[in-house]
Amino acid sequence: MLAGLVGAESLDAQYRLTAPSGSVVEFQADLLLRFRDRSDSLMTDLVEDPLVLYYRSFGRELDESEARDAWPWNAVEVVTDSSAALVMPGNLREAGRAYESYAVLRMHAVRQDPDVACDELFSREVEAVDGFIDGWVAARLLFGGPAYEPLDELAFAREAGVLAGLILDRSDRQLGGCLQVSRERRAEEIAAYRAWRTERYLPPGGR
Repeated sequence: MLAGLVGAESLDAQYRLTAPSGSVVEFQADLLLRFRDRSDSLMTDLVEDPLVLYYRSFGRELDESEARDAWPWNAVEVVTDSSAALVMPGNLREAGRAYESYAVLRMHAVRQDPDVACDELFSREVEAVDGFIDGWVAARLLFGGPAYEPLDELAFAREAGVLAGLILDRSDRQLGGCLQVSRERRAEEIAAYRAWRTERYLPPGGR
């Protein structure tokens, strides 16, 4: 979906994110507008659907050592197929569209048959996180939202094809009892994510 990882010397793209390692992912304006349109459409669903009740609030400000509280699966609690509670970090207010996109896609997933195999549940969660990433990138690059590297990593991981491994490695609570099952079945994806993060995303000797 993204424009692609490139060397830091490239000057062609209008918008870019930079990883701690110095690698860059570039975006053209038309792609960011598609991200914006998707998140705007999902936000409209959330606000205008008469069957949906949601609570939107802001918690304390977070630094990058507290990424756990900013990951969408920990900041958004989907209670039912029509109820969600969003507690977004106070210093990431511009990213509201990202968290709202995730909430809508989680409710869409619950509206489908909730009694599904773990593989299907995991697939739905990856789709919800994908929507969050679109909203996050649009907020960062189109609307001037503040940088927050732990959420930038989601966009880089998606581009590198290791998003599934990241979700499992970071203990996505939306998977419930399927988390450990999915980890066992997808151990290679977790290993691929960890290798990518060490070798491509973090600087040498990085955390």
